[in-house]
Amino acid sequence: MSYYELWAILGSWKSEFSAEDFASAFPSPDSRKVLSDMTNKRLLERIERGKYRVTTPASYVRSKYNVEEAYDFLRNSELPYALTDVDSVLVWTNGGYNANRFFGSYPIYIRVRETDIDRWKEFLSRAGRKYILGTKPEETLYGIYFAIISTARLESEIVNGLKVDPLATVVELCRNNPYTYAPALEMLDEKYSLGMNARYEAPPR
Repeated sequence: MSYYELWAILGSWKSEFSAEDFASAFPSPDSRKVLSDMTNKRLLERIERGKYRVTTPASYVRSKYNVEEAYDFLRNSELPYALTDVDSVLVWTNGGYNANRFFGSYPIYIRVRETDIDRWKEFLSRAGRKYILGTKPEETLYGIYFAIISTARLESEIVNGLKVDPLATVVELCRNNPYTYAPALEMLDEKYSLGMNARYEAPPR
């Protein structure tokens, strides 16, 4: 039986239960591991020590599409990383500019050192987070997931509690991709007094 099948059964059994209740009703070689795994997958919520609540389908969907919670997850990580690509633009503009993403498919781009790839894979897997290596998924993905981009050398600055590509790197990204980031370049120019006199004009309709 998969965890998702068990989740459906638990929803019809009890909305809240103790670890002892679960072990009595569902014999298992390691019931505490089952509860821990289901909590990590956000199918259950630990409400206090040894007590659990079944996540409702609506709450589960909200948790899957909670973008800010995914960034908070990174804030709490002790592993080295740098938000990059569109995420670096998003952070440096204080959320003022986002591109080519919506809640149904929301990759979060992070650069990590080559030597840390396995640690990141283990960390994300343990937390029940979806991820891909590189930027092109091998299957259709939905919801929020992390795109891991490896690098030999990692540089970052901290902005709003997040580790992110340095501002100079972000400005270069915007300059090299004007069709996508021209509005963001103007925002950065004004916000950080870069003296570029960047001006964005919307194309005629």
